Amino acid sequence: MTHRRTSKLYQDVPMQTLSPGRLAFLLASLVALGPLAIDTYLPALLAMSGHFAVEIHAVEVSVSVYVLGVAAGQWLGGPLSDQFGRKPVAYVGLCLFILGCLSIPLSSSIDMLYVLRFLQALGGGATVVIAAASVRDHFTGKEAAKVMTTIGLVMLMAPLLAPALGALLLKLFGWQSIFYMLALYGLMLFGIVRFMLPSVAVKPSGEPLRQRMFLAYGRVLRNRPAMGFILANGLAFAALFTFITDAAFLYMEYFRISPEAFPLYFGANVVTMLGMNRLNVLLLRRYTSASIMRVALALQMTACVTLLVLTLAGLLTLWLVVPLIMVAAGMVALIMPNGIASFLDLFDHDSGAATGLNGALQFLLAGLIGIVLGILHDGSTLPMTALMATSSVAAWAAFSLVARR
Repeated sequence: MTHRRTSKLYQDVPMQTLSPGRLAFLLASLVALGPLAIDTYLPALLAMSGHFAVEIHAVEVSVSVYVLGVAAGQWLGGPLSDQFGRKPVAYVGLCLFILGCLSIPLSSSIDMLYVLRFLQALGGGATVVIAAASVRDHFTGKEAAKVMTTIGLVMLMAPLLAPALGALLLKLFGWQSIFYMLALYGLMLFGIVRFMLPSVAVKPSGEPLRQRMFLAYGRVLRNRPAMGFILANGLAFAALFTFITDAAFLYMEYFRISPEAFPLYFGANVVTMLGMNRLNVLLLRRYTSASIMRVALALQMTACVTLLVLTLAGLLTLWLVVPLIMVAAGMVALIMPNGIASFLDLFDHDSGAATGLNGALQFLLAGLIGIVLGILHDGSTLPMTALMATSSVAAWAAFSLVARR
């Protein structure tokens, strides 16, 4: 039996009835926009550094710029989707994303690349934020956690396939073709939102828009348990993103892995995340989302601290790095869906704002840590492992000290 729920703020438009699985698949296609926009061009970072005549670390900064743009897009898109509806926000966001994708291949300097990546990410963030909020429009509690887990399963295929797809496009047509492919994907999403995603009628809150942007976020910020979950989510993701930002350096420069083999090493982490995603479905039958999240945070912290200790001891090798990062990445597949379901269950009227704040803080932390990584980079693995350990310890502390009642 499907447990559907309509919040007091929204009312279903009787255009069609979707199963949880189909709705999860449609929303996952939106969420996959982020991993595709980041992971597809990772194999091309060396080629792009040659095109712009800069060091690879300068091009890696564009990853952090994208993440900061996603943070801004989610911060704006969350409350706007509460006010005007999910679809209109997605339309505007996708137009910005497509415009950025088509412009990046024409950029002539690294600074122009940064500006266009931010524009692309602003639209992508505003689009992605409606996914979790749409789940909250229809489901709560464990049902919401299960739908979020299914979304996670589908969207995890994006980073699994994206580096290989990017490497193939790079070899056949050059790095510019990667962004033209992303533009086509954005156009496909526009059709999905327009014709396949169910509409939800908005009941305006009565608050002026300029006030709602701040009042809604104020209500979320004052909810202590919710902020604990949001902080833990953001910091756990930051630990993973630190690795993603430095993955090209770590594998292709430090350990001398070829660009053709890079997708295999990178994809190993996604395979682990897929396994943890399926495990989460089984665990939810017996345990609460919060209890699953607590154990996952502890395991991620253990893996990241071990990486730092091995680095300081001079014992870090490729065959120790790979499994430890697989654990650190895999735990995110348990942390994120359970964290989102836990804090969304605390909100009714402000689900869009809560989702927007979660996404904005998540990507803001990741982007800032990525920039710090670029500043501290000294040709060793110490900056990466130190930032991963710091982020994971802070995530565990946020959950233990703030989220738990």
